[in-house]
Amino acid sequence: MTDIINKMIGKYNFFRSKWYFHQGKKALDIKLSTACVEKRIYFFCTPIHSNLGDQAQLMCWLRLFSEWYPDYKVIQVSTKFRVFDTLRNIHKIIKPDDKIFIHSGYLIFDPHPELPFILDIVRDFYDHHITILPQTVNLMDSWYQHIVGEVFNYHPNLTLMCRDEVSMKKAEQMFPNVELRLMPDVVTSLIGNEDFQYADSNRNGALLCVRNDLEKFYSDSQINELRKKLDNLTGGRTAICDTSIKARPWVWDRKREELIRSMLKIFSRYQVIITDRYHGTIFSQIVNTPVIVLSSADHKLSSGVKWFPKEDFGKNIFFANNLDEAYNLVVEILKRKGKVINNPPYFKGKYYSNRLE
Repeated sequence: MTDIINKMIGKYNFFRSKWYFHQGKKALDIKLSTACVEKRIYFFCTPIHSNLGDQAQLMCWLRLFSEWYPDYKVIQVSTKFRVFDTLRNIHKIIKPDDKIFIHSGYLIFDPHPELPFILDIVRDFYDHHITILPQTVNLMDSWYQHIVGEVFNYHPNLTLMCRDEVSMKKAEQMFPNVELRLMPDVVTSLIGNEDFQYADSNRNGALLCVRNDLEKFYSDSQINELRKKLDNLTGGRTAICDTSIKARPWVWDRKREELIRSMLKIFSRYQVIITDRYHGTIFSQIVNTPVIVLSSADHKLSSGVKWFPKEDFGKNIFFANNLDEAYNLVVEILKRKGKVINNPPYFKGKYYSNRLE
C-alpha cells in the first residue's frame, strides 16, 4: 500500500512540475510580449531549486533591488522558463535605461548547468551593460576557460563581481577585458539585521550543517565520527542538516522567506554550528551563533571566511584545519554556556548600502 501511495505522489509531483514549468514559460512570454512603459530589471538565472543559500541570495537581491531601484520592475528569467525566442524577444523590447543582472552564486564553474545560458546572455546582449552578481569562479578545464574567456572578453561593457580573492585572481587571468569587482556574498547583508535575529531562542548543543555532494571534503564516516564525539560532549544534544532542503519549485515563490526564516530559527537554537557550507557559515552569523568552518573540496570556504574581519567577528567565526581542531574549538565555545555575542551590520554598511553602479 505504501509503495502505491508513493508512486501516486511521485506521479502527482511529476505532472505538477511539468505544469509549473509550462505556466512559468507562458507567464514570462506574456510579460515579454506586453508593451511596457516602466523601467525594467531583467534578472537572469534566478533559482527555482531547493538550495536555501541560492534562494536566500534571491531574497536579498529582490530586497535590495526594491531599495535601490524603486521605480524599476523586476522580470525574473529563470533558465527553466526560457524558450528558444526568450532572449530575442527581450532584445526587441529592452530600453537603454533597463538593467541586466545575472544571479550570484557558483555559476562560473565547468559542470554548472546555468553556465551555457550565461554565455548566451552575454553574447546576445553585446550592446547592453551586463552585471554578473558575485560569483565563485572555478573554471578548471582549459578548453572551457578558453570558451568562456572569448565570450566574456569580447563584450565591451561586462561587469563580473567575484565573491572571494581566489576567484578574483582567476578572473583577472582569464578575463582581462572585463570590469572586475570584489564583493562579498549578498546574504551577508542580513548579518546584524535585527529583523532576522531570535533573541528568545534557548541555545543548546551543536548542529552540523554539512553537504552531501561533489564539493564535500570530509567523508560521511568522518563526519559521523565527529558527531559521536560531540554527542558524548553535549549529552546527545546534536543534530545534522544541510542547506539543500526538500521543497517543490512552486513553493518557493510563495514561501521563500518563510522557509529561510525557518532554517535561521533552527540555527539560533544551538550553542555552536559546524559547517562546510558557505551559506551555513553566513546563516550562523545572521543569528549570532558561533560557527566552526570546515574545508570543502574547493577554495570557496577557506577564502570566503577571509571576508569576516577578526575585530568584528573573531569571537563568532573560526576556521578549522581538520576535524580534531574543530572538536577542540567546540569544547571552548561550549564553555560560554550559550552566551550570545551580537554581530554588527558590517556588510550591509560597507558593501550593500548603495547601488552597485
